[in-house]
Amino acid sequence: MIDLKSLIVEARQLAKAIEDEAAPERSGHIVVSGMLCEQLARELGAGAEPGSVVIDGASRLAAAEVLVHVMAAEPSVADEAVVRAADREGVPVVLVQLWPQEEWTPPFVLTPFVVECRAGQGFPVEEIAVRIADAAEHPRGLARRVPVLHDVVTNRLVTTATLRSALAALAARKSGARPMLALEQVRTLTRLRSLEHDAGPDELPVVAAAAAGALALSFLLREVARRARETLPAPVVDATLAAGTTWALAQAVRRLDRLTGE
Repeated sequence: MIDLKSLIVEARQLAKAIEDEAAPERSGHIVVSGMLCEQLARELGAGAEPGSVVIDGASRLAAAEVLVHVMAAEPSVADEAVVRAADREGVPVVLVQLWPQEEWTPPFVLTPFVVECRAGQGFPVEEIAVRIADAAEHPRGLARRVPVLHDVVTNRLVTTATLRSALAALAARKSGARPMLALEQVRTLTRLRSLEHDAGPDELPVVAAAAAGALALSFLLREVARRARETLPAPVVDATLAAGTTWALAQAVRRLDRLTGE
């Protein structure tokens, strides 16, 4: 039997989660420096908002989210100076190493975010985007402004939410798993929508409908899980249903965004 008072409290928690997650995440810009920085900046900045990807300039590090520095040999004194300058500003660094040789020392002492670029293959923009997302403090904010980061950040968000849902189902008691799952799913759906749309009056009906759907689905899943536990181990049932439904809801929102964006 559904406790109306508990349901009202849960609905308020979901509304608060929507409010917290719907606001666009703010981020700095990407600074690209080093050899062939103009070319790499053009590729990273394809379709991006003006000023989201800029070239060189120590003065631009203060407001940067990530520095992408391109090297063509072993780290030089100049390369180390660039990394130190970024470190003083608290800016993470992604190193792109051109044409690395077997005898070169991997430059992990400068940063853990290193991408190797083989001769004749061009910049591995997708791999660089992954490292930028790894390094950035506000990857969602960057993904809104820089399209090459969008799929990387979105896929990571969905994967993380799916795993978190499975772990929540395993860790929570039966009475607490359903509200936790609904909250995780609402947060995920709101984050996905915030990557595509500004928070505003037009978004409220969409997000509210997603929240209502997640809440209704959580009750349905509770009954499905109860029946499935009669033949399968409870932890397997709970984790599988939690992960599967979170993933499915996220994919539905992504398809909706693609359709409305066309």
